[in-house]
This record gives sequence, C-alpha cells and structure tokens, in this order.
Amino acid sequence: MPVDKAMADAILDTYRNMYREISEKGVESESFKAMENALRRMEALAMETDDITDFTAKLTTENLFIQFSNAYSETMAALLRGEYSGDDGDEILLEKTLEAYENSIKNLEADPNYEILKAPIEELIELGRSGISYAVFLRTAEEKGLYQLLEGDLVVRDSIMRDRTFAEFMHLPLEVEKQDKLLKIHDKLVADSPFKVADSFQFGLERERLDWEYAPLITGWNITIRLWEKMLMNVYDWLDSFGSFAPHDERWVDLRGQTFTMRNIKRTQECNPGVLRAREKVLQDYFQLGWDDIFQHETYINEYQANRVWYSDETLELIKKAYSHCQPYQKPPEELVNQAEAIYTQKRYKRPEAFQYSPEDKEKFISLFGEQKWDELFNR
Repeated sequence: MPVDKAMADAILDTYRNMYREISEKGVESESFKAMENALRRMEALAMETDDITDFTAKLTTENLFIQFSNAYSETMAALLRGEYSGDDGDEILLEKTLEAYENSIKNLEADPNYEILKAPIEELIELGRSGISYAVFLRTAEEKGLYQLLEGDLVVRDSIMRDRTFAEFMHLPLEVEKQDKLLKIHDKLVADSPFKVADSFQFGLERERLDWEYAPLITGWNITIRLWEKMLMNVYDWLDSFGSFAPHDERWVDLRGQTFTMRNIKRTQECNPGVLRAREKVLQDYFQLGWDDIFQHETYINEYQANRVWYSDETLELIKKAYSHCQPYQKPPEELVNQAEAIYTQKRYKRPEAFQYSPEDKEKFISLFGEQKWDELFNR
C-alpha cells in the first residue's frame, strides 16, 4: 500500500516541478539524467512504503534529496557557463533570478528598514517582468546600479551575522563555528551567482547539511557538560552532608538553599558515591574523559569562562580533594569536612560572578536587541 498521496505530494512536488521545468526546456546532460534517476527513486519509494515516517527516513538515508539537489545545481551551473544556449536557457536564468529576488523580499518583512531595503529589489523584479530578454535585463540592471544597491543579499547575510553574535553572547562555540561556515557558504553562493543573490533553494540545502553535521556534535557537547556538572554535585552534596550542622537539625538547608530531611541526608551519604561512579563510567565510555580530564576539557573551560560554573574556586578545589574519598560506605576525612563547614559559615561556597554577564556580553546583547531590552531583562 503506497504512502498517503497528499503527504507524498507535499514532499515531492517541489522536486517534480524543478525536474519538469528543466525537462520542458529540452536540456539533456548527465546531471539532468541524475536528477531524473533520483526523482524516479523517490516516486518508487512513495509507492513501496505505507508509512510517511518510513518514507522520509528512506529518502534521507539514501541521500536522494542531496543527489537531486547536487544534480540540479550542476545542471544550472552548466546553464550559467553557457553550455546550453538560446532563448530557453535565458528564460530559465531570468525566472530563477526573479524567484530569488521575490524570496529576498519575503525574508525582509520583519526588518525595521523593510520599505527602504525592498525598493531596489522590487525595481529589479518589475524590470525582469517587463518582457525584456535576460541579456537586456542584466545590462539595464547594471546601468541603473541596482546590483550595487543590493550589495549581495544583505538581508540573509545580516541574519547569519546576528545569529553568530547571539551565539557569541551565549558562549556557544560550536554554534559560532557553524554560523561561520554558513556565512562562507552564503558568500560563495553570492559570488558564484550572476545576479549576486544566493539561490534560496541551494542555500536552504546547505544550511540543512550543516544542521545535520553539527546536531550530534552539539548534543555530545551538552551531554558532556551535564555529566560533569552532576558529578561535581554528587561529590559536593556527599561531603556537605557530613557537616556538623547537617545531622543535628531536623531539617537542613544545603549550600544551594535546598531543604533536606534527615532521611535525604542519609540517602545522599549512601547513594551519591555509587551514582558518581555510574556517571563517571558513562563519561569515560562515551566521551573518553576521566575525572582529571574534566577540568582541562574544552566544555569545562568554556562554561567556566562563561560564568556558568556555580561553585567558587575554593569549593572546586575542595571537591577535587574529596573526589577520591567519595566511595561507597566511606566517610570523608575530618579535615575536608571542617573545610566545607568553614566555607559554608563564611558563605564562600558560590562563585561571585556565577551566571553574571561580562561587559563584553552586555555589548553583544545590546548590539542585537538594544539597551532598553537589556535594562528590561537584567536591570530590574
């Protein structure tokens, strides 16, 4: 039983239309045949599968989207190089140019300078729809200086730069790296385009490729942080639970302000060492990191520099000393318990700048959202 037709059409119609557009112009090449083969395989899978999830999974795992788009790009590149001549080829190029400009206007709608930015694009579209040939369109646009007004698709580029700045503000190095790559892709597409606007379809595919490339890297980064954060907390809570202030009160508030009963304290003392070792094994098995590696690892250094490590330096050193003693059925040395009590009594347990933004962070935020938004969120 084939997959639901409406759902299959929603996925395949874009590719069918692209194929039909090239086919009607009489283009014949190896890249065009590759387009045809990829589309035929898509159509066959739509008939062979009865579940939309299975259908899309097969399209992805067989790389059919990428195969088709690569072949389409190669065919269009051949047109740009003049390997196909005549009115039909020019007509395709003109239509693709105007489609790119129309998509740019849609992307501009949320921009505060929308009216100013869209004017030269609308003039180009009006010129292209006036019935002139592609060659005349290019010459006229150049003579009027319309390309200089566009400056190579400012809107999309500005959006990438804003995303990069926000990633810097949030101290997300992999996200910054991804945006840098996306910017290079965008600029290359613009440079390769005769009309100095990145093809929206090709750019969308490249963006999706980067998303797929970086998704497992970012996930691994976040899981690593989560693991060592929990490990630090395991040791810290275990040592903290042996303080003289803890067992003698009916209810005990730990250093982070959480309230525990006597039963919670006993469970912390008995269970935390085992939980710590379990998390340590996961960190070693999946990320090849041991306890000592944590404090030199890029995730820890980044989180520390971003002020997202809660503990003070003194507390962190105490946690490192207590780690080797955090074993099942074992108590920490009295001197470590005394150090923990002194830190607690003098309220030196929290890092003063924890979860505070630096002046550089403030500057980045204001460049994106304005000083009023900063005051609204952070100066209450």
